[in-house]
Amino acid sequence: QKEYPYLAGKDIAYKYSPKENAEYMLESYQGEDIPEWAKGKSAAIEVFNPKTTPLDILGDYVSHYAVQQDPQLKAYYQQFQNLLDPAAMQERYQYHTQNLGEQRPYEQWAQMTGVPEMFRGYTFNQWENAKDLYTPQQLQVLDQVKKYLGVK
Repeated sequence: QKEYPYLAGKDIAYKYSPKENAEYMLESYQGEDIPEWAKGKSAAIEVFNPKTTPLDILGDYVSHYAVQQDPQLKAYYQQFQNLLDPAAMQERYQYHTQNLGEQRPYEQWAQMTGVPEMFRGYTFNQWENAKDLYTPQQLQVLDQVKKYLGVK
């Protein structure tokens, strides 16, 4: 919250649960998925990997929760989603099914994983050479998101 004031004052529960060889860095929860330790909060983030950074936490919160709740982020997210190439997203889905064990139908994967990861990759510095994966129009939207959130 100190590094990214956007998170200050949000109704988020945090839990640090370090695990050796954690499969995931962190997990976001909302709605019916809120764990018992976070009851009463509208969102929760549990950190499993000690290498998780404040930017990782911001990215997960924004891409899974704030894009539904914050009107400005919701507009940016919709704009970005409309700029995604359906064929490229299908290729990403095929990669996930063939290499990462994805079993959900495409639409569910796209909503829960595909679009959020594309939104995070560049915006929250999660992918090396990320700029190469986006069109100029997509980067323009994501740069607006970075500015809005105070991400350098």
